[in-house]
Amino acid sequence: MANSDPAILRKTVSRLYDAFREAAETVGNISSVDVSIRQHQTMSLVCRLTEEKPNGVTLKELAEAMKLAPATVSELVESLVKKNFLQRVQNPEDRRAVQITLTDHGQMMLDQCIKCVDSLCDKLLSDLSASERTAMLAALTKITTRL
Repeated sequence: MANSDPAILRKTVSRLYDAFREAAETVGNISSVDVSIRQHQTMSLVCRLTEEKPNGVTLKELAEAMKLAPATVSELVESLVKKNFLQRVQNPEDRRAVQITLTDHGQMMLDQCIKCVDSLCDKLLSDLSASERTAMLAALTKITTRL
């Protein structure tokens, strides 16, 4: 593999993905619950969106935010409802509408995942000097903004 900028970035992204997947599997083992990365992403997004909409988000809003088909998101939501991580709540203003929210159990699992990922990040950054860490995080912030 060449040491070009794109090749280094591809290799880094691939290794980070593997490391985060392993971290997620560790959390699943701690909790005795099988949570896929996609399910974790769904729970994280519901958590973030409900900060703006405390009554919950609709399936359509969630699908749009995830850039996935509503049917795909519906299956994800259903699997997380069965695991008691998400719940469907009837909208008091429109009885036909259903809002999706995180359960207390789902919030606890998400908190565990965040601690695990934060620990992994701390480990990854531990060998960097303060100036290297600052420069890397500034560069990652720019990359994230472009994405």
